[in-house]
Amino acid sequence: MKPFLSCLLVCLLLTATLKAEARSLTPVEGLEALRRSFNSLQDFTAELTQEKQLSIMKKKLVMQGQIRFKKPDRFYMELVPPYSSKVLLKDTVLQQRLGSQGELQRIVLPPEQGLSRWFATLAKPVTTVPEGMEVRAEQGAGQTTVLIRPAKGGQLKELTIVLQDDGTVRRLVLEERAGDKTVMTFRKTRKNVGLTEADFRLE
Repeated sequence: MKPFLSCLLVCLLLTATLKAEARSLTPVEGLEALRRSFNSLQDFTAELTQEKQLSIMKKKLVMQGQIRFKKPDRFYMELVPPYSSKVLLKDTVLQQRLGSQGELQRIVLPPEQGLSRWFATLAKPVTTVPEGMEVRAEQGAGQTTVLIRPAKGGQLKELTIVLQDDGTVRRLVLEERAGDKTVMTFRKTRKNVGLTEADFRLE
């Protein structure tokens, strides 16, 4: 029993130490940390684990795949079986194919939701928090966590971004107002590898 209690005490002390190391950031500092992480980034590719919890299902869907991104407005995600799909976003035009032979779906987003507009905003130093947006952030244990609650009205309720100290995005958590939740964890991230237009095609 004594070794167990000693081990438990050590674990509690370590946990307390880690919590003490984290420090709160102001909303502007959190958004500025996010901006700086993308400032020197031209493109990146990474392997992806996506966990999706739908409000209408008890079972969590766990998917594997890869993503690619290129400034100013290209994003590609491919998931492998059993949940195979491909998604391509070119600024405001979203294309998606479910399965290898599924029908190609096309959605045009409002201009304010386009990638180029988001990154044009991130290119400027952050001095104030956009009206209606709530931001919380903290830094510690080699990473920065930024939680964003956009202004009411959209589908997204809450977005959490976890950045490593080198600016690499480690995790994204998206919570929708309808109750769905998606957690994306990235690994083997490679930045500024020179991705071209050929890397952003739905075949």
